[in-house]
Amino acid sequence: MPAVYVDRSSLGLSDAESAYKAWQVNLDRIELDVMRAERNLERGLLLQTDPWDVPADYGPLPAELRERAEEILARQKAIIAKIAETLGVTLKHQAVVDAVGRTSVAGRGYPIYVDVNV
Repeated sequence: MPAVYVDRSSLGLSDAESAYKAWQVNLDRIELDVMRAERNLERGLLLQTDPWDVPADYGPLPAELRERAEEILARQKAIIAKIAETLGVTLKHQAVVDAVGRTSVAGRGYPIYVDVNV
């Protein structure tokens, strides 16, 4: 999905009202990306988000929306931390798989098991 742009002139609102509505729409879009990332991370699916830049013509984020924006940012930071944790676990698992692959010899005639309870 391309970046969301709200044509403020077509809303028939004052500049302050239209900027507020435009920021709400953009925060909605960002929050949907966060929700999608949270869901996909829990399911082990590919994480995809839409590109986004601060709209130049919206003006600063309205003070009334600051708390919501901070909450979204906190959720984004939590997702980043979870991704880093998951990557660390994946790298450890890969190291075990690589080690087993180096120690096993094809054609031994008997299976080799890894005790995961240790």
